[in-house]
Amino acid sequence: MKEENLKYKFKIKNAKKPSQKKIKKTLGRTLKSFNVLYAYAMFIFHWTGLKYFAVFILNVIQKFFIVQYLEKFHIIHIPVKRVDHKLDSKIPFKPEFAQCYLDFVNYWIRPMCMTMKRYGSFEGIKLSAEYVRYMIMLYKEAYKIYSHCLTTTVRPKPTTKATKGIQFWDPHYLCVPSLHIAIVVLTIGFYKMLFEREEFTEPEKDQWNSELYTHGIEIAESVLYMKQHSVNCISAAIYMVTKTAPELLTEEMSIDFIDSMFKDSIYVEKTDSKEITNYIKKMYKDLMEESRNSNDWTSPLKEWLKNYKIQAQN
Repeated sequence: MKEENLKYKFKIKNAKKPSQKKIKKTLGRTLKSFNVLYAYAMFIFHWTGLKYFAVFILNVIQKFFIVQYLEKFHIIHIPVKRVDHKLDSKIPFKPEFAQCYLDFVNYWIRPMCMTMKRYGSFEGIKLSAEYVRYMIMLYKEAYKIYSHCLTTTVRPKPTTKATKGIQFWDPHYLCVPSLHIAIVVLTIGFYKMLFEREEFTEPEKDQWNSELYTHGIEIAESVLYMKQHSVNCISAAIYMVTKTAPELLTEEMSIDFIDSMFKDSIYVEKTDSKEITNYIKKMYKDLMEESRNSNDWTSPLKEWLKNYKIQAQN
């Protein structure tokens, strides 16, 4: 029992297995075909979901938005450090990736819609609430770094309405670790675990794991194409999730994810993409190695921030 509690530390209750009729209704549907508004409605009208979703929203406001705006308007004074790297210049600025970049919210909400449709809202909400508890943890853990040192990068002048909007509303002080990346790898790991634990059918597992992984890679690449993050932010985010949710994201899974980035890119040269992913892997491995001598996952990252010097870009 203790081993199960450790493996499924945020599990709420056992969800009743769905009928074959319900399974058939969602079988074969793409995750993008599920309406995200359904998930919002279910979280509002179900107490199990509402209590966790409310806590999540409060954490996002407090630990993501408020801290940035307080710094922007000089109300608080947390050290701000630039974390650009010379390899960032080998990834072109591509404003057309704005929609993909902004889709990361729907990215993690759609699977919750799927589970609520597959199980029925009363049972599916238990599984969705389990995921939301992981999200709450993620924001709390990331804030341990943000409250210690804010980080930023140089962004190019916006050239489209979408990029102007992103840069206007985002004060851009929370680069390390990237929550975009952390949420992507957490989502991939959580549903890979869930599909196995809840005994989803093989066709369901194959389809939805593949969709989450493929679109997750696209979103991960988009944060670099949009110049919202540096390559350093990727390593830090994946490291954070590996350390705080090792039951969902192993070191092997992390390396595979990094290796998949820019694999089929038409915008980054093959030799450059290899150099970029090798650097991300090395930083990730270095952080993991240093963490073995510490009980606090933040210590290696705080030390990295302390010692990091901006890499001159070409």
